[in-house]
Amino acid sequence: INYLLAIDKIYLDLLNIKYENEDNFKKYETSTQILVDTDLEKDLHNWVKENIVLKGNSGELTVKIIEESIIDSFVEEHRKKFNIFLSKDSIAYKINFKVKIIAENKKNNSKGEVLSIVKGEKTFLGGFSINDRSKAIDELMNNMVRRLGVNLRNGIHTEFRDFITNKYN
Repeated sequence: INYLLAIDKIYLDLLNIKYENEDNFKKYETSTQILVDTDLEKDLHNWVKENIVLKGNSGELTVKIIEESIIDSFVEEHRKKFNIFLSKDSIAYKINFKVKIIAENKKNNSKGEVLSIVKGEKTFLGGFSINDRSKAIDELMNNMVRRLGVNLRNGIHTEFRDFITNKYN
């Protein structure tokens, strides 16, 4: 089991991890309060901790949430973004995650960047309770976090070639 876990890890020739998010990265513009348990910031920290191992003596990995947004079709300034017909008791949601990971080692004069954008939509036709909608939105957000992890892993393998090392270095 340890062997399988070790193969799955991403080993980078860097020293530190820094987390910094855009100001006001979390934008929830909804007409009703949605109760979601998904915490992108916490999930991203956990993903990094579970998947990335730093093996270097210089350089920095910066993990940055650029945007986490949920908007619904009832918010007036966003209505035109929803190109679907909705009855009066229906509602639609759009969810966006944007995360950037930057690897930089000034000693080696090397830099790499991965930007992952994951979008999701959920439409409720007819009357659904806030709890039902919240549960469905939370499930969608969890799936989006998993897709984000896959995108980041794939991006790291292609864009961070200068930083990838093996577990024995």
